[in-house]
Amino acid sequence: MKIKHLTLFAFFFPLLALAQSKEERKKRPTYIGLEYGFCNSKFRDFATSPLFYTGTPMTIGLGRTRFDSKRASALYLSFATGKYHVNVGSESTQSSVKSLNGQYSKLYIIPQLSNEKWNIKTGGHLFATANLRTNPSLQNNAIGIEIIGSLMASLKAERDLSRKLSKDKKFLFIKYHLKERTRKLSYQLNIGVVNSSYRNGYNYNGQSSILNTPKLFDGYQLSTFSGLNIGSDLSYKIYLNNKNIIQLTYGWNLYKTGGNFEQFELANHLLKLTFLFNTK
Repeated sequence: MKIKHLTLFAFFFPLLALAQSKEERKKRPTYIGLEYGFCNSKFRDFATSPLFYTGTPMTIGLGRTRFDSKRASALYLSFATGKYHVNVGSESTQSSVKSLNGQYSKLYIIPQLSNEKWNIKTGGHLFATANLRTNPSLQNNAIGIEIIGSLMASLKAERDLSRKLSKDKKFLFIKYHLKERTRKLSYQLNIGVVNSSYRNGYNYNGQSSILNTPKLFDGYQLSTFSGLNIGSDLSYKIYLNNKNIIQLTYGWNLYKTGGNFEQFELANHLLKLTFLFNTK
């Protein structure tokens, strides 16, 4: 019950926030982000097989983010591609997967929980992904497509690890100087509140091919308020002298669709490097 109440609070808190002034919006730093990373990923599609396919796809992304101590917003689009494999005895099969992902989040400070060292924000997060999977070994079911979307509640904690004063250090006989540096460590948790999917039924096959009028989304159904989606990001930011930022992130997410026999499940462990270019 406590988890449910926390989720509802995090989701509806932004609706209670006071409107910000135009001056605050103008002063808020804005960044264009370029990201590159690798995943350790695994999926299972019960519509065709209960076997787990494992792969290491590459991901690239582009986005725009605005944030300060009071509010934060981010919009990112990313593309991932890679090969997934499964081995059963001496047999091996391969699935090629391409994913287009979109994410938008908006967070607001919780003043009662924030101070000079800690900044706690909460808000909402929109998540959408479309997968195109091809596996010739499945013959008539070689192509699989799913579109998954979630409205999520978010909670983010950020810790200031900045070096406030310059220091002179010595390692063995080597002397070096450390300048002041702004550094921040953050953790964001996203929990799906409304999960939806647009997906085929069991065994993929519709009737259009039999009637010689093949349709790409034949037999697909939209399911809402079903399934599961949860994820988090652990990020370390280093602020540069030119006002740009280098960010290293470890993220993971897990989602699955609803249904009785045709669920689709996917889990990602992602390590990515993001360059944030200040536009103001």
